[in-house]
Amino acid sequence: MLKLGVLVFVSAMIAVQVPELMYDLGPDRPFPIGNPEDLSTKRFPSATFVSVSGKPDFRNAFIYRRYGLSYTYFTLQPYGLRLIVRTHSRVTDEWKALERFLGKLRPFRRQPFHYRIRDIYQEKFQVTIPEDAFFLALDDVPRINGWQVGALAFGSLLWFVMFYVFFLYRSKSS
Repeated sequence: MLKLGVLVFVSAMIAVQVPELMYDLGPDRPFPIGNPEDLSTKRFPSATFVSVSGKPDFRNAFIYRRYGLSYTYFTLQPYGLRLIVRTHSRVTDEWKALERFLGKLRPFRRQPFHYRIRDIYQEKFQVTIPEDAFFLALDDVPRINGWQVGALAFGSLLWFVMFYVFFLYRSKSS
């Protein structure tokens, strides 16, 4: 049972890496989004590099700190709560003049910690994020790196070696 548990754990590590790798291997030109009707899970079922036209709305903005990192969450008009935007950058007054936002778009429910962000919006602003909402990670552009490929290769190799040792290998002394 322990052997299966370890294999499942390593499989989960690999499964987390694959969607990120697929995003980074995807198109390097952003898909344009110009209005709320462009947002649909049929059009964007997984992470996609996009360019969104809109104006930032900081009325429901907040800073979320987790694991020593600070993220600013806000919305864009005319999308409202259907598009939650996150940035690592410090938001200044110059942001009010921005009209185009580049980054990784994905369904909100597929974003890590989406439940916590949903709770914060409810607690702080008494608003509910709709089920068909999307999440935009600003400045997350497709770019593959060696660490990502190495982690996937290592995890896969580890899984196959452990499977062989756990289930196929028989020592000669037995």
